[in-house]
Amino acid sequence: MLISDIIDRANAVRKKYSLNSVPVDLKKILSKEKIDSFEMDFAKYEASVKMQISGILIIDGNSRQILVNKWDNEKRKNFTVAHELGHYFLHYDSSKKDEVFVSFRGDSNPRETEANRFAAELLIPTEELKKELEENLFPTLTGLAGKFGVSAQTMGIQLNQKGMSFIGL
Repeated sequence: MLISDIIDRANAVRKKYSLNSVPVDLKKILSKEKIDSFEMDFAKYEASVKMQISGILIIDGNSRQILVNKWDNEKRKNFTVAHELGHYFLHYDSSKKDEVFVSFRGDSNPRETEANRFAAELLIPTEELKKELEENLFPTLTGLAGKFGVSAQTMGIQLNQKGMSFIGL
């Protein structure tokens, strides 16, 4: 899938649910799409697969659930929900009755990369980021991250991918 298509899809979701401010209200999307979100301890599953699990999207008939790692910090959980929504809006085939998407930390297969790009664009829309950079004389990475409700790492990646600069920490 082209990056421009992923960005367009994230922007379409923001527009559909009138998400015009940051931080983005993911609960609004979850509610409208009838997706329940829960925290879960994945430790025993992680031990068996020898990989860390960030989240899981489960679609079982009419039931839709996103499970996030209960041990992650709030910003990581927020990104994970946006990432799982990426799978939902980019990869879910509505003709199938059941689907499961497991997101392993550090997995770089194309679908995981696409879901990450969707999540980053959903949470840090390019136009809002440009506006924030223009309006602040000395924007900092942590300041921008706080404004958008994401981690400094996520903000740094998004700035780098967009070729945008900031002052420092």
